[in-house]
Amino acid sequence: MRESCRSCKSRATWPAIFNNRSGALTTVFALQPSLPLAHVSYIVDPEKIEALSGRDWAFLLSPLSDPLYVTLIIVTIVATVACFAACHLVGPLRSWCQRFHNRLLTNIEYVPLMLRLSLGVALIVAGVADVVLLPNVPAGGYGGLEVGVGFCMVFGFMVRASAITALIIFFCGLVQSHYLLGAMETAAAALLLIAFKPIRPNVDDVLDVDPLGDLLAGVWRILSDNAPLLLRLALGSTLIWLSITEKVFNPRLCESVIIDHGLGAVIPVSTAMWVFSVGVIEFAVGTVLVLGIYTRCSCMITLIILTLSFFYFKEDVAGHVTFFGTAIVLTVTGAGPLSIDSWVARRTRAVKGTAVPYPV
Repeated sequence: MRESCRSCKSRATWPAIFNNRSGALTTVFALQPSLPLAHVSYIVDPEKIEALSGRDWAFLLSPLSDPLYVTLIIVTIVATVACFAACHLVGPLRSWCQRFHNRLLTNIEYVPLMLRLSLGVALIVAGVADVVLLPNVPAGGYGGLEVGVGFCMVFGFMVRASAITALIIFFCGLVQSHYLLGAMETAAAALLLIAFKPIRPNVDDVLDVDPLGDLLAGVWRILSDNAPLLLRLALGSTLIWLSITEKVFNPRLCESVIIDHGLGAVIPVSTAMWVFSVGVIEFAVGTVLVLGIYTRCSCMITLIILTLSFFYFKEDVAGHVTFFGTAIVLTVTGAGPLSIDSWVARRTRAVKGTAVPYPV
């Protein structure tokens, strides 16, 4: 899913990609000095990026004028709805889903560890490559700092201070390149690690060190209580951003990825149908996460697709670790507060939140 998103050794400037755009959306993007092309640039030559960047609405929307592809889209939607309905209506399947839900909740105590390890590994890998979290953003010499902070994260030493440093590194990179808007889940993970108290296993717990624990304790509690909300908003927004900047505004770049990697032989549909489908799926999953609908299922689907694309395209690991970690955490915790999943749980089971087990 993200294969065409975070990959460009040379960034295309706004005028080359968004010329003659009007309206409020144009105003927002016009404020950016450059626009990231997400993963496409990992696997597309800079020459192709320059040549193929730009809108092509006729190409992007052409599948909607083909009766076969319209039928495929309708069948896919119906099949998806049928699968979700079966999980609710078929007794044995519903019972299995409830047991699976309960087993996931037994791992909720490891959420801080999952975030800490994913962010720590991402920082180490990026620091060794002297980039800021993603391959397209040069670190400018403070890659060593990333490595040090990453190891502190992995070992659980001075986690709050390390997370603050990681958050500063993220925003320094964001000032340098808006490409990091495609990695907002990294900032959310760092913010939450500032909020979480030292939780075993880590060095801070062994040494009983938490110098920032009492500082703004009320704020940390609010953040930690709303961890699923922050993570799904960040991850969902990332997916929406990537789908728009890559598939919608630069469909021909995505087409070049499909052609170069022979994806048409994997699923024999037109390149336009590939681009349209991937863009719709990415946007739909992002929207579902933001709204908090079937969050666990959406994250599991995202993990499967991302894993397949990761190995197929042989992408750099640094840009994906926090994405994997965030999706796994949301699979465990569910949508959390201020979500449709939480509202449904309250109406159907009279429980608060999405981390309450079903009675067995």
